[in-house]
Amino acid sequence: MKAGPIEIGRLLQNRQRFCVPIYQRHYVWTRQKQWEPFWNDVRTKAIECLSGRERRFSHFMGAVVLEARGGFSAGRVPSFQVVDGQQRLTTFQIFLAAARDYARAVGFEKSAEKIADYILNDKPHLMEDREVEIYKVWPTQYDRALFIDIISGDRETLRKKYGRHFYAKRDKIYDYNTVPRLLSAYGYFYDKIKHSVESDDLEDEFAPSPEAPDEDTEEAAAADSGAPDEVKLDSLWQALVEEFKVVEIVLEEGDDAQVIFETLNERGEPLLASDLVRNNIFHRADALGEKAERLFATHWKAFEDPFWSVEEKQGRYKKPRIEFFLSNFIAGKIAGEVNLSKLFSEYKAFLKPRKAKEPRYATVAAELQELERFGAVYRELVERTADSALAAFSRRLLPWDVTTVYPLAMRLWASDIEDADKAAALDMLLSLIVRRGVCELTTKNYNKFFLTVIAHLDDKGWSAANLAAFLLAQKSETGRFPRDEEFERKWLDARAYVVLQPARARAILQEIEIAKRTKFHETTTLAPSLTVEHVMPQQWTAHWPMADGTRPNADQAHAALFNSIEDDTPVGRIVRRNRLRESFGNLTLLTQPLNAAVSNGPYQDWVNEKGEAVKGKRTALQDHSLLVMNREITTCDTWDEDAIIARGRNLFALARAIWTLPAVNAAEA
Repeated sequence: MKAGPIEIGRLLQNRQRFCVPIYQRHYVWTRQKQWEPFWNDVRTKAIECLSGRERRFSHFMGAVVLEARGGFSAGRVPSFQVVDGQQRLTTFQIFLAAARDYARAVGFEKSAEKIADYILNDKPHLMEDREVEIYKVWPTQYDRALFIDIISGDRETLRKKYGRHFYAKRDKIYDYNTVPRLLSAYGYFYDKIKHSVESDDLEDEFAPSPEAPDEDTEEAAAADSGAPDEVKLDSLWQALVEEFKVVEIVLEEGDDAQVIFETLNERGEPLLASDLVRNNIFHRADALGEKAERLFATHWKAFEDPFWSVEEKQGRYKKPRIEFFLSNFIAGKIAGEVNLSKLFSEYKAFLKPRKAKEPRYATVAAELQELERFGAVYRELVERTADSALAAFSRRLLPWDVTTVYPLAMRLWASDIEDADKAAALDMLLSLIVRRGVCELTTKNYNKFFLTVIAHLDDKGWSAANLAAFLLAQKSETGRFPRDEEFERKWLDARAYVVLQPARARAILQEIEIAKRTKFHETTTLAPSLTVEHVMPQQWTAHWPMADGTRPNADQAHAALFNSIEDDTPVGRIVRRNRLRESFGNLTLLTQPLNAAVSNGPYQDWVNEKGEAVKGKRTALQDHSLLVMNREITTCDTWDEDAIIARGRNLFALARAIWTLPAVNAAEA
């Protein structure tokens, strides 16, 4: 390994190419984190230059790790593979292209020609492949087309080709997230260069006062009188090529590029763990002669889709989707927990199981094929838009927020069992989760529980029958499957609205409503805006007298809040009513406007204090609601505790059929 500092100008002026492997991540630097600090450093150096101040220190931009590729050929520009530093090299090129294009726009052709020496190789007539070798930096395939347009074109050509990203009446690129990152960087640097050249932005606040100018330097005189625009421009791009350095590390034969790459990146974590995983995979493919570029295009390219870079939150982690996928993939394959904060190390350990003498995969191609297969499963699970049992399961699972079941769901869906059995197995898992939720059983250690299910099925065989037998055999509070008796008792008695919270109560009521519909109904879908409504309202004391016609006074209502005993006393009856008020028998679905309109009003029509006739809830439901469950409610002449219990039993008959107990060995269990 050869390492040492080198000016950016010397690095880029040589006739050579820096090729970024196609499997490295595309350009990801952003304005706030990287462009602004970089620009401020360039501007500071330019001010030093113009003011004649002593330039004591160069500015270091980190390391660039290079690995020589191919032998010497008189007709080919020497090339290096960029092991690390592609973001820096790309940014330097984009900055210089912006400076060159500004120089052309204002007629500084001499400056434009000088800048071009740092972004394009000379003597194209001597090149074997001019269309490629002319570029000093050759980025990933994802960025390549736009990069070439920026480097080889001009401002007007860019505007014609990417006009949708430019203001209609201003020579400026939008500052929107939808603008491609490279084009956004180019626009940012172009605007900064233009502003600095055409304003006093480069004046030195520490320069000598006009009464005492420093007459010893030509730069100071220029600053005092106002430097010409071309001098200002040259100070900016020359600041980069002369005053900025990188540590150039050139690997020699025998140096392990991947180990060096990981050492530079994993410990400081400037890269995502998924980037390290990807680079590791294709570095191994290169080393084994497995045609990395073909493998990338065939099996990995799907992971470059923007879908995988969307950040999501699971537990305390906020990560791109691809990281959650890799974590779930590994967990599902090893039936063990994965430390998401050490994902790269976890992946390497996964490839080389401790107890196995051979690697997990015979070839990198086989490894990528499995990642691709499970990636498609995970995407279907997360997108929830497909017409499949997996997507339907995920849609129904969403309100319950149990992502710890994902490794098991992925393994089930990727298994060789019949499609009908896959759907049945997913229904079992959902029934387990819903029943346990209604029965107020803990979700603690769900992650470990679902991993034990995977281990059991790996041992006994993947089938719906084996899954059912295992689930029904569980006795611990962390994994047992509530039987019908317990499910019914909690369904009728528990404060479902409080226990489950509105989102989950709504999900249950929605599934019941859909189950009530027949082929004669217009639709089997419901509006997403429906909300949970209490038929007997939470604030019921004003309009809902007790069964004997009495109304509780304030002291009784207050005492009931701190009492749990249900008896035949006034307070005991209030306690019972308050509990049943929150149970499924008293809950329904309404639109938000109708929910607000009926609010705490009585069940029957009534006359208010002003003598006005007001519709009660029953009439409002008859007039405005099309839901089957609401039409059933309106068949009741009165709505009291008995009506709530009766409706609760009616709803439970459907709930038991929707979230059913597995059929296999159910009777013995």
